[in-house]
This record gives sequence, C-alpha cells and structure tokens, in this order.
Amino acid sequence: MFIHRGELPISSPVNPYESPFATQVVDGQQIHDTSNIWRKGKILVMRIEAQLPDRCVKSNQPTDRRLRRNLQWHHPAIALTILLGLLVYIILALILTKKATIHIGLSDEWFAKRRQAILIGWVTALGSIALGVIGIMMVDQVPACGWLILVGLITFFVGIIYGAVCAKMVSPSRIDNEYVWLKGVCPEYLAELPDWPHAY
Repeated sequence: MFIHRGELPISSPVNPYESPFATQVVDGQQIHDTSNIWRKGKILVMRIEAQLPDRCVKSNQPTDRRLRRNLQWHHPAIALTILLGLLVYIILALILTKKATIHIGLSDEWFAKRRQAILIGWVTALGSIALGVIGIMMVDQVPACGWLILVGLITFFVGIIYGAVCAKMVSPSRIDNEYVWLKGVCPEYLAELPDWPHAY
C-alpha cells in the first residue's frame, strides 16, 4: 500500500500512533470508542490520547486515510507581552505553549483539496519572487517596474498565508494537559458526538 507522507492507514495491522484506550477489535474489525470525544457548539473536544472515528472531519464521509497534525496553542493574552519586548514574548510562548499530536480522518476529496491549496500557495509565492526579480532588473530602464517589486512582495505573503490557512484543515482553539478543542470540523461530524458535559 502506498502511504502519503503524513497519513496513517487505519487498515494497517499495527498502528504506532493509536491509543489502546480508544480502539477495540471486534470480529476482526476496529471499533473506535467515541466516549472520549464530544462537541461543544461548533468545537470538537477530545482527550489528547483519543482516536477519532474513521470519518472525514470536513465531510463526515467514511475514510481509511488519516493526516497527522502536530498542534500548538498558547493563550492569546500572551501576545500582549510583546509590548514588553519580543524576547519576553518568545520566552513566555515557549514555556506556556501546549502541544498535542492527533490524526484526523480525511476523504480523498479533501486530501486533494489540501494538496491543491499547498500547490497554489507555493506557485503564488514562487511566482511573486520571479515578479520581484524582474522588477529589480527592469527598474533602472523602466521606473514603473518598481511597482512589480511591491506587488511581488504582497503576492508572496498572500501565497504563503493562503497555503498555510487552506491546508490546515483543523486548528486548536485550546489545549490543556488533558483535552484538545478543535475548530474546523464540519457540523455533520459534530452532530454524531455527545455534548461536552462540562461548563468550561
């Protein structure tokens, strides 16, 4: 079986990332326990060690393909410490950032959309570099070409941001020592989960 980088096939007999508390094998089939996964409004809440169901988080279609996501999160208020200096912010962010590694199900369609977003981002960024180089080379002969440098710079950041945002699929709204709160999961997927039983 060909495995795309960052993916994990559910059908593999040995899954090094799978939590023994999240999966049981019944009659040769893996049954995923969703008792450690909940919904809170538009947010999916899961225990860090929980295994998500074999469904695409973007379309709720059955899938045997997974994408590994290394998540990081720190409280947004930490960003205010940048007013005290960049070094202070970096130190606090490194100390207080919470991390979690999860594996989300994605259908073939959404894997294709993710690859397309990455491709568009890279092509746009590389094209903007070429545009900027042309502007630098031509500015002495055609002063108006100076605008190409600015356009190239703006386009570069647009491409990088587009690729990063559109290829992300899900993002954390909070992480603590036990749980991960995920944004970006489709409503149909969330509808099949029990409500989050806690107030926080």
